[in-house]
Amino acid sequence: MILRSHAKRQRERERDRDRISELPEPLIHHIFSLLPIKSVVSTSILFTKWRYLWTSIPILDFHNWRSQKYSGAKETNAFMGFVDRVLSFRQDLHSPNIKKFCLDFDYTFDNSRVREWIFTVMRHKVEELVLSDRSGSMYPLCLFTSESLTMLEISKSYLELPASVYFLKLKILRLGVKFWDQLIPKLLSASPVLEELNLQVCARDMQYLSIFGPNLKRLFINGLINQNFNIQIDAPNLQSLKYSSILMKEFVQHNFSTLHDAEAILSRSANRLRERGVLGYLATKLFHNFSYVKRLAISDYSLKLLTYQDRFLKSLPSFYNLIHLEIRSARLEFAYKFGDECSLQCWVVGKLLNFLHVLPNLESLTVADGFCYYELCPYYYWSLDLIPQCMLFHLKTIEFRGFFWNLFEKDLVRLFLKNAIVLQTVRITISDRSFYLPTTDYKKIVLDEIVSYPRGSADCVFHVY
Repeated sequence: MILRSHAKRQRERERDRDRISELPEPLIHHIFSLLPIKSVVSTSILFTKWRYLWTSIPILDFHNWRSQKYSGAKETNAFMGFVDRVLSFRQDLHSPNIKKFCLDFDYTFDNSRVREWIFTVMRHKVEELVLSDRSGSMYPLCLFTSESLTMLEISKSYLELPASVYFLKLKILRLGVKFWDQLIPKLLSASPVLEELNLQVCARDMQYLSIFGPNLKRLFINGLINQNFNIQIDAPNLQSLKYSSILMKEFVQHNFSTLHDAEAILSRSANRLRERGVLGYLATKLFHNFSYVKRLAISDYSLKLLTYQDRFLKSLPSFYNLIHLEIRSARLEFAYKFGDECSLQCWVVGKLLNFLHVLPNLESLTVADGFCYYELCPYYYWSLDLIPQCMLFHLKTIEFRGFFWNLFEKDLVRLFLKNAIVLQTVRITISDRSFYLPTTDYKKIVLDEIVSYPRGSADCVFHVY
């Protein structure tokens, strides 16, 4: 009896034990790094042990600080005071270093305080700095001669550089700024170990951009450029390239043999001012740069531009290394009259089937958007007089995302099931705008229909989501 009573008390003590406060400090710091900074500070009232623990956390994220009922200057002043208090615990040079600092600010902020905050985190050898700046303020010079920064992200209307710029350890640079002629070359020459460059471009008035990076592995370009824009890339170790904008006049890369994945999400925009033949030539020239890649994502309009070239299949190289292709909608460009409800257009399929002929070793295909099908969209019927080599020998996985499961999409699925004779897996994700979704058994409805289709591969397995 005594033993049972003792065991019961032991279980009660174990149940009431404060396990959270006993967590090791590095683990608590990691948990705090996942929380908004205001939530982290508020934990100081939970345990005596935690009263000042938040003052040494390595990640200070001041993004998304505005409340849903933003009250203007009063709330801004309160927030600036909060940042002052948080950073006041870092004035001592012996206080812990800061791994990451994020700040979202605008013209209502006191520029001198913002500069002081940046100066403080730089003095504490911050490794990752993210500034979302809508103020036009000047930054302290120490930001541009950092020996600790490994990642720098700046969103700002205009970035002015001092005479001396040097980033000894910078590996990731992300810029959302209005470009001027020497901005990128100067930053690249000051970043000897840079591996990733992400440019949200606003360069309507520029004609030329040179990107040189001996250690550059990832390059992302997205934004507003003009149709006479020229980009020259000298990055002998480039592995990943993503380009999302209009088709530019010139895209020159000295050597793309190391490239293993690429995206070319071309949009229509000002390209309508050019002749079809010129657009086809420029698109074909761009795609020649991707002949070594293993994974490629393109927009529907990218395909359309390729077909503007006479006998475009003979103008393209064979993509022998390519094993995965994804096609998606340049949604904002093809909204037609239905806005976002209009995804891929009917004409895409015929061009896609033709494009497959230059992808002899393709193993997987993703159609990343559903097809709009309505009374204004002409009905297409496809037949394969010559089945692409990849469908006969290599295509094993097809994924259809955002399908509405309309007649057009059903025929497309039927076409691939019939002709892809080594197909192993088909995945179909039904769009949340499909009329099937209110039906609780929509997965069964779609599966029952698919299994009735003729199949070239008896081993194919279907998944509906």
